[in-house]
Amino acid sequence: MISLKTDKQLNTEAIELREKWGLNPYGSVDITSVVLSKIPDITLLYIPFSEKTSGMCIKDENIQIIGINSKMTKGRQRFTLAHELYHLLIEENSGKPIICNNPLRDDSEREADKFASYLLMSEEGLSQYCDMNSINEWNLTSIISVEQYFQISHRALLIRLLNKGLISRKEYDEYGGKYISYEARIRGYGDELYKPSPEEDQYMTLGKYINTIEYLDETKKISQSKKKELLLDGYRGDLVFNVDEGDDTND
Repeated sequence: MISLKTDKQLNTEAIELREKWGLNPYGSVDITSVVLSKIPDITLLYIPFSEKTSGMCIKDENIQIIGINSKMTKGRQRFTLAHELYHLLIEENSGKPIICNNPLRDDSEREADKFASYLLMSEEGLSQYCDMNSINEWNLTSIISVEQYFQISHRALLIRLLNKGLISRKEYDEYGGKYISYEARIRGYGDELYKPSPEEDQYMTLGKYINTIEYLDETKKISQSKKKELLLDGYRGDLVFNVDEGDDTND
């Protein structure tokens, strides 16, 4: 019987991955940009899955794909990306697709959830942030401050605080039931973290798939019509029709 990893082990694995990538182990991280720059063979696919499915991943010798539910909030999308990294990079992977369906929270899924939380916000990072910002009690203001800095989902932070005994179940339910976008705005923050992708961006492909099409085009290995077809298949009509081409600046 395989024993579950402890929270300490998962936190250590998250910090080690950050260090491997040359990142500050305790600060905030732009997880999407980091993944695209540090894992050149990965393709990120944003599509509106069903509400029960947060994401999926596929890994074999020639392909690494992470699918993310674009109908979920940006905070949840970042968490899902970190969660899927656990399946791809940390645990043994059989090569079969892994679909992360919320009602099916097996041991692997729980470990991936905890790893994702620590990758976005390590225990040491949270402690350091609280010390530097004199956070001595947990209320909605301090919670929003932390999740905005680390760009971690509201629910993920509440679960973390609940599991650490820093908030009660009553407080968890109370803070989780707030209209958090409004609460963030009246405290001077943006609310993008709490919203899903805009409807026009709910289908999007980033990473190797797009890079490969560009390489094939530059080396004259595909026709322009085939390039257009492949880009449209990857939901990148913006690249086919040069959308926003006039918005480039030198700033």
